[in-house]
Amino acid sequence: MKARALSQIAELVHGTLEGPDVMVDAVTTDSRTASEGALFVAIRGETHDGHAFVGAALTGGAAAALVDADPGPIGAGASLVRVADTGRALLDLAAARRGELDARVVGVTGANGKTSTKDFVTAVLATRLRIHASPRSFNTEVGVPLTVLDAPDDTQALVLELGARRRGDVRLLCEIARPDVVIVTNVGVAHMEIFGSWEAIVEASAEPIEALGEAATAILAADDRVVRGFERRTRARVLTFGRAPGADVRAVDVELDRLGRASFTVEAGSDRGRTRLAVPGEHMVQNALAAIAAGRALGIPLADALVALEHAHVSAWRMETFETRDGVVVVNDAYNANPESMAAGLKAARWIAREKRLIAVLGHMAELGPISLEEHERLGDLATRLRVDVLIAVGDGARPIAIAAVREGLEPGDVHVVGSPEEAATLLSGILQPGDVVFLKGSRVAGLERLATALREGVPA
Repeated sequence: MKARALSQIAELVHGTLEGPDVMVDAVTTDSRTASEGALFVAIRGETHDGHAFVGAALTGGAAAALVDADPGPIGAGASLVRVADTGRALLDLAAARRGELDARVVGVTGANGKTSTKDFVTAVLATRLRIHASPRSFNTEVGVPLTVLDAPDDTQALVLELGARRRGDVRLLCEIARPDVVIVTNVGVAHMEIFGSWEAIVEASAEPIEALGEAATAILAADDRVVRGFERRTRARVLTFGRAPGADVRAVDVELDRLGRASFTVEAGSDRGRTRLAVPGEHMVQNALAAIAAGRALGIPLADALVALEHAHVSAWRMETFETRDGVVVVNDAYNANPESMAAGLKAARWIAREKRLIAVLGHMAELGPISLEEHERLGDLATRLRVDVLIAVGDGARPIAIAAVREGLEPGDVHVVGSPEEAATLLSGILQPGDVVFLKGSRVAGLERLATALREGVPA
């Protein structure tokens, strides 16, 4: 962040300065990373209230804290800015920083593939531009402003992942980020429990497109009928991507190697070229096409984009593939899950396994609300149709997957329900064989990344 006097920050966020007027050159919401010169913003989360950590942040070296409640004992001479709402103040501070940046902003939104698409966009744009991008999946009303605030002065392209937990979330983030380009990867039933209806999900998905001005570019998935329809809801220039005939950036002749990595030819206007992704999964082709379209919007030649994609990797726990010392291939896609991403991951794992045994370890899909039972049963049906050899459902929420799989024809002896990733590790230790392929996926609350770590460290085959 550009260095500012705390008094200037207080003015920007409509707050009151208490204590010495110090200089601040970084912003954090994590007291553990509150280094010298940092402003610690006390945010209330689902499980923790940042005000309980103000003292620790200041003791750890933070220059000041931003609060909207009593921070407790903090010692004499501490510098504070008091505001009505620290969350709103963080957004206001980021909006001011956005106004200082002479950078093009690319926003990535959608039900699935946001982070992988963001990673591919970053790789493509970095061939010609100085890039700053969201770390991991910083896509919330806290993560997005922190990313904007952390952007260096010489940033030429800022790549942001934009997530939605409720109606209005993405519109709010767009007011702060003011994107020049927005990618919509797809529309799906993720977070049905929160949004309440398909219609509400569609309306929320359209928010960033409707926010764009005439000089901006909307990049829409041509293979998603709903997303393609957003073209009628924007004033911006539209670029489409996908495998559908007529897409502005189109993939043809898609082939998968033995590890499920896609190679394909890209047609974009009069340009044509072939690339091969380093990340497994045919569904990654769509994410790569979106990145190429973003590159075209910002002047990146197709040839440069294709080379970049051959070396691009995605964030941790997304189709992360490794082989254990006992010869078991693990496909760790445990970062999160919804019906669409579960289906895509399972299909990719089945391709990787082919004639080998496929063991699917699946956690439940959170926040599906009234469609939860149906979608988990559909997943069990899909596992059967894909000929999963062994299915392990982790947690009670995933039990309907197992029940449906048995009902649809998987042998009961090959279907297991366990209570935790640790129990899954114990079960696997007794059934794994060299050459097996193990696929891991579930919502974050399932904690399957712990099982991936156990497998990497040596659950024996």
